[in-house]
Amino acid sequence: MAANGLIYTASFSNVSITNAAQNIWEFIAGAGCSVLIHSIRLTITPTITSGVAQDVRAVLNLQRISTTGTGGTAVTPAPTNARNTVAAVTTTNRLVTTPGTPGTVLDSENVSIIVPYERIYTPDQRIPIAPSARLALNLAAGLGGAFNASSEIYFEEI
Repeated sequence: MAANGLIYTASFSNVSITNAAQNIWEFIAGAGCSVLIHSIRLTITPTITSGVAQDVRAVLNLQRISTTGTGGTAVTPAPTNARNTVAAVTTTNRLVTTPGTPGTVLDSENVSIIVPYERIYTPDQRIPIAPSARLALNLAAGLGGAFNASSEIYFEEI
């Protein structure tokens, strides 16, 4: 099934993640707009010791949240098609150091930072966000040090 709404991407590159629990991403859907998450990609640069990448495990929760956190940086979503000149109404924030109030956990994984975390959802698996609702990709605990990360999320406003 093809997308029927407007597709956007939000991303950041080579940004330091502090050694603390935080929301890697927070999404707040616009008041009159539902959102579908199509894909999530997170790459964390591991520490190299004697030529070997040191494995650290990250507990990532994809969860609904009831309040917006503080301390993050707003990211302006970009349309994926140059003919789309409509600004996204979804608010996207990265590295929210004081997460909002957690709600239902939709997915929880203990992932290695050596391997990029990537989820590409089929049409039936896409994560919906209702109008004015919130969703977060949460790092449940610090990683034992600061690491640089890059991420991109593709989403559709319908």
